[in-house]
Amino acid sequence: MKIEIRYLLPAFLLLLSGMLSSCEKDDDTAHVSFVTTYPAFVLEGDQNIVLVKGQSFTDPGVKALEGETELPVTTSVVGSPYIDPAHTDPSEVSYTNAFDPNVPGIYTFSYTATNSQGYSSSSSRNVFVLDAAPDPSVDLSGDYISGTSPASTVTKIADGVFYATNFWGGGSTVVLDGFILTSDGINLNIPQQESLVPIYGYGKRTASGDLDLRMTRPTFSPPLIDQVKLWEKQ
Repeated sequence: MKIEIRYLLPAFLLLLSGMLSSCEKDDDTAHVSFVTTYPAFVLEGDQNIVLVKGQSFTDPGVKALEGETELPVTTSVVGSPYIDPAHTDPSEVSYTNAFDPNVPGIYTFSYTATNSQGYSSSSSRNVFVLDAAPDPSVDLSGDYISGTSPASTVTKIADGVFYATNFWGGGSTVVLDGFILTSDGINLNIPQQESLVPIYGYGKRTASGDLDLRMTRPTFSPPLIDQVKLWEKQ
């Protein structure tokens, strides 16, 4: 059967037009981008607040803004009480979901807000409750080593509160950081904290300035409980 070119050409042009129209439609949607402004937080008060057991506390709060519009803020608290050296089994150590000024430990206040497009972001502050008034002359700051482990640097955050870049020494290459709390500079407490894995412990500062710690990593099976980690001051 013979089909003349004059009939094929209009049909081809119609098909090509439809294909081009379809491509243009896809391009219109493929290159559309959406811009959202995540909530920006303005923290009232300090990022880290130190209290003494029994001291009253009112959360200074936070403002969340989407541009110039203030957003509702949801507050939650996770508490990590002091470690009792007589009760370091993982079954005896847990977080709490409320702030209690009568229980020494670390309390993390988290603030969350959602913008008009449904996107959320958050900010936080730490409230440290010490077991007694801290000695302001105490300073654990410095560099420490523990066997062949990566070194640890301890920095004073506030009276009685110190941040260590590593707790897990003794030859291990694992680096786990967190806060050390001490009111007298001798008795050290490390409430449970989330580093790469959960970790907690307690210990003493020796007369030579070393940190003699007993650390626990509860997620091991069986858990690694009261592992000796001696950090020598450099």
